[in-house]
Amino acid sequence: MLRKVVDRAKQIRRSEGFKHSVAMPRRLSLHARQRLNRGVFSIEIQENSGFFSVMQMVLFILMYCDEKCLTPCISARGGLYGDAEGKLDWFSVFFEPVRPASGVAVTHKVRTSTVRDLVHLGFRQRYECLLQLRSASELFFAHYRPAARILEEVDAICRKLGIGASTLGAHFRGTDKTLEAMPVSWGSFCRQVESALAENPHLDHIFISSDEQAFIDFFIAWPFGKPVTVAPAKHLACGSTPVHFSGYPGLEIGREALLSSLLLANCGFLVKTPSYLSAWSKIFNPSLPVKLVSPPRPDAFWFPDSRLWLEQAAHDKAAQAA
Repeated sequence: MLRKVVDRAKQIRRSEGFKHSVAMPRRLSLHARQRLNRGVFSIEIQENSGFFSVMQMVLFILMYCDEKCLTPCISARGGLYGDAEGKLDWFSVFFEPVRPASGVAVTHKVRTSTVRDLVHLGFRQRYECLLQLRSASELFFAHYRPAARILEEVDAICRKLGIGASTLGAHFRGTDKTLEAMPVSWGSFCRQVESALAENPHLDHIFISSDEQAFIDFFIAWPFGKPVTVAPAKHLACGSTPVHFSGYPGLEIGREALLSSLLLANCGFLVKTPSYLSAWSKIFNPSLPVKLVSPPRPDAFWFPDSRLWLEQAAHDKAAQAA
């Protein structure tokens, strides 16, 4: 009985509603401070979570700025991907602005607010249900794009590995993702890839990306009858510990995460388990056909995978009714 009470208490503490309520004073202070900036919304992210979890925060900030006609000024320091001293803006290492930081010269002092969790902004409750895949992509690319040197590296890898319209991209997210998504066995995932290959005969090559070396070895050994190439990631999970909590150099794992997402975005079809990394491949390439093999859990039913699952379910229902 006591164990059930303790587990329930932990579940409540992890819930978005609980964290949103606790963060209210900080959230009110942040927005009051930003109103003093008169047209500029300046946020420094120091979140200790996955690379594309931070990108979700960026997307919500852009939605808010778009709604309020504000100029976003976004940086990311410290956390899992920056230096220990917090001097390097690692977001600007990986992404560059599409246009100048402001359409007009800013002559007043700009105050920057630091956030370490999405609840400090309060935007998930406000914008999560409004997000659409194509409009999210358009919004992001209206403000930012991957840095030129990152795109050059992606192009070089695509040429080397033959990644393109005839490639089936596969992404399997393991380790702690079972807390946020319904688990899928390795064999079941491989059979989903087989099914996608059968339904799309133009796909003659498979590109696999995963955080688990054991799964990659299993996948390579599966008799697909098609050549398989592997994402050039050197930093993988240590047992059940996720990559971003394994103590690797921050900039290196951030770079590999972004490269993997962009490489998957260059494929002609994507089969995936729930993961921010591969879900953002759809943001980077909205025309990418995607098969999501299992849904996110109800308490982690978050964009982009939530939208991918809903659209897929609606498509499947319409096909059955036809």
